[in-house]
Amino acid sequence: MKKRTMRSVCVLLAAIMISAIIPGAVSAQGVLSEAYSAKRHLRGAWICTVINMDWPTAQTSKLVNDAERIQKSREELIVILDRAVEMKLNAVFFQVSPEADAFYKSNIVPWSRYLTGTFGKDPGFDPLAFAIEEARKRNLEIHAWFNPYRVSMNTSDATKASLSIEKSVYKDNPAWVKTSMNRFVVDPGIPEARQWVINRVMEVVNNYDIDGIHFDDYFYYEQTQGELQDQETFNKYNKGQFSNLGDWRRNNTYLLVKELSAKIRAAKQWVKFGISPSGVWGNKKDHPDGSNTNTTYTNYERCFADTKKWVKEELLDYIAPQIYFSFANARAPYGELANWWSNLCKGKKVQLYIGQALYKINDDSDSSFLGANALPEFSRQLEYNISKPEIAGTIMFRMKSFTDTNKQEVVAAMKNKLWPTIALVPVMPWKGGKAPAVPQQPKLEAASDGLRLSWADSDPTTAYFAIYRFNRGEALDINSNSSASRLIATVRKTANGRQQFVDNGASNISTALYVVTALDRLHNESGGLTVSINQSDYFSDVGEPHFWAVKAIDSLYSKGIVKGDDKGRFNPSANTKRGDFILMVVRALNLSADFKENFKDVSPGSYYYDAIGIARALGVAKGSGDSFNPNGNITRQDMMVILARALEASGKKLETAGDEALKAYSDEKSISSYAREAAASLSKAGLIQGSGGKINPKSLATRAELAVILNRVLENIIDPLSKDALSFLRKKEFS
Repeated sequence: MKKRTMRSVCVLLAAIMISAIIPGAVSAQGVLSEAYSAKRHLRGAWICTVINMDWPTAQTSKLVNDAERIQKSREELIVILDRAVEMKLNAVFFQVSPEADAFYKSNIVPWSRYLTGTFGKDPGFDPLAFAIEEARKRNLEIHAWFNPYRVSMNTSDATKASLSIEKSVYKDNPAWVKTSMNRFVVDPGIPEARQWVINRVMEVVNNYDIDGIHFDDYFYYEQTQGELQDQETFNKYNKGQFSNLGDWRRNNTYLLVKELSAKIRAAKQWVKFGISPSGVWGNKKDHPDGSNTNTTYTNYERCFADTKKWVKEELLDYIAPQIYFSFANARAPYGELANWWSNLCKGKKVQLYIGQALYKINDDSDSSFLGANALPEFSRQLEYNISKPEIAGTIMFRMKSFTDTNKQEVVAAMKNKLWPTIALVPVMPWKGGKAPAVPQQPKLEAASDGLRLSWADSDPTTAYFAIYRFNRGEALDINSNSSASRLIATVRKTANGRQQFVDNGASNISTALYVVTALDRLHNESGGLTVSINQSDYFSDVGEPHFWAVKAIDSLYSKGIVKGDDKGRFNPSANTKRGDFILMVVRALNLSADFKENFKDVSPGSYYYDAIGIARALGVAKGSGDSFNPNGNITRQDMMVILARALEASGKKLETAGDEALKAYSDEKSISSYAREAAASLSKAGLIQGSGGKINPKSLATRAELAVILNRVLENIIDPLSKDALSFLRKKEFS
C-alpha cells in the first residue's frame, strides 16, 4: 500500500511539473484536460520485419505454396497500412534490412529469411516496391529502415549454416564479422564495412521512390564494454588519431552518418535521413550539457554515437529519440528528456520526433504504463508532444501494438481524442520543393454515397491534395493549427487532369463548402481552391466569398465579355482599371466606331487600345485634357457615368431621373455633381442598387461588382448578343 501511495505521489508531481511547462493543461486529477490541435504533426509507426514481429507473420513466411505465400504476405501488409490510415498516421518506417539482408531487390545482400523462412530465397515479389505502391495509395510517407551492422539475431550452428550463402557478408567478408549480445554483427571500425553500409543504403535510395532513410540505435551494441573485441581493429585503423577506444568508436559512427548524409543529399535532395537513438544522449553527472537523468545506457557511452553532434552539425533531417519512459521514471523522466531534445533541436535544420513506447502499455514493470495509469500517462505524453513547438511528431513502437487486446483503451483514445483529426507532415524547408499551383475548375455534385468534389490539376510537382470542410459563413482558414479540425482527408494525385474525392460524411449540397489545396512530395502547400455549388465554371477564384457574382461572371465569360489572367483567375476582389472597364463595356454593348485618334496615354498595341478609341469617338470615354489614365482604378461614380453614356451611344438611353431616385442612399450627398444624373438614372432602372443603404460613389469598383452591373444591363436593357455580333469583338483579341 505504501509503495502504491508513493507511486501516486510521483504521478501527481509529474502532472504538476507538466502544468508548470504548459499552463492550464492539467486538470485537478492530474490529467491533461484537452488535446492540442496540430495541422502539421508527423504521426508514424515502425513496421518491424525482424523475427516476423509485424510483417509478414511467421506462419505466412513458411507457407509452402509460393503463390499462396505471396498473396497472403500482400494481404497482411495491406491490413497494416489500412490500420495506419485508420489511426490517422501519415508515415510508416518499414524495416527493409534487419540482418544484413534485403526486403528489396539487391545486388549487395541476400533476400531476408523473414520473407520465406529461408535466407537468400527469392520471395517471388518485391516487398519494398509493393509497400511503396500501397503506401502511395494511402498517401503515407514511407521510410526505408536499416539496421546497419546487425547480421543475425543469434549465433547458433543453424544460423551459421544459413549465412553461408551468396552475397552474405558472413561468407564474403568473415573478417568483418564479430560477436556481440549473442549476435553476429559487422565491426563498425572497419572502413570497408562502413562503405558496405553506405552502398546498401544508396542502392535503395537510387532504385526506389522512398521518402526517407531511417536508422535505429544499433551502432555499437554490447552487453558489456569490450564484448565486441575490436582492439585489433582500433590498432589497425586508428593511426594515432584518438587516444582511447571510446572516442575512436564515436568517430566511426560519426563518419558513417556524415558520409551517408552527403551521399543521400547529392543523389536525391528530397529523401529525408533520420535516426532513432536511445532516449538519453548523456547524463549531466558525466556531461555538463547532458540531461538530468541517471541511466547506464546512453548514446554517448554505450552506443558510441554522439547524437548531439549530429544535430549540431545538421547531418540529419530528423532525429527520433526513443523516450520509452514515463513522466514519473526516477532515472529518465519523459518530460526531462523530451525537453532536453527540444532544446537541442531548437533553431536547427533537424526536426524532432519522439519515439513512443506503445508496446509497454499493460506490458511493463513501470506501473505508469499499467492498468488505470496507462491512459493518463500516454495521454500526457502525446499532448506534451503537441504542446512543444520543437516536437514535430511522434513515432509509435510498433504497428502490432495497435491491435494488441490489452492496449485498446489507449489505442481508442489516440484515435478518437488525442488524434481526433488527420495531420499533414511538417515541411522541411531546407529540403527544397515549393508549393504547387492552386488546383483549378472546381465542381461539386451529389453522389449516391455523399458529395463528390472534383477539380483539375496539371502541375507535375503536385503529389497529393488536402481537403478542408467548412460551414457556410465561416472564415476559410487553412493555415492555423485550428484549421486541423477542418482537414478531413488527403488524396493522392492520380494523373494530370480531373481529380476527385467523395465526402461520405456530407449530404446537404446547398450548404456544403470545401477548400482543396495541392501539396508537393515535401508537403509544401498551395493556396486554396474553394468548392461549392456557388462556384464559377470557369474561374477557380470565383466561388463562395463572391457567390452573389458567380452567375454574372460566368455569363459574361461565356459571351466573351470578360476574361481571366494568364493563370485562369478572374480576381473578383481586385479593383478595376479604367481601361479594363471601357473594354468590358464596349464588348458588352457591341459598340463600334471608326477612330483616328486616341488619348495620348493609351499606348498603341495595348489590349484596350481599340476599345478606348471607340469609346472616345462615341463620347463615352472623356479624359482630362488629352489623357484618360487607363491604368488608374475606376471609382463607382465614374463607372456610372461611363455606363450611362455607353447605353446612350448604343441607342438604349435610360429614362431621366431626378434626385428623388437617390434618396434611398444615406450617402447620396457625397455623389459628385457630374455623376448625379447618371447615378439617378441607373438607380431608377434597377441597375445600381447600392449596398447596406449606401451607394459609396467614391470608393473603387471591384471586378465582381462591375460584372454584376454589366450582366444586369444585358439581362434587363440589351438583348442577348448574337454570335454574329460577338464575332467582331472576338476578332479584335483585346486580351
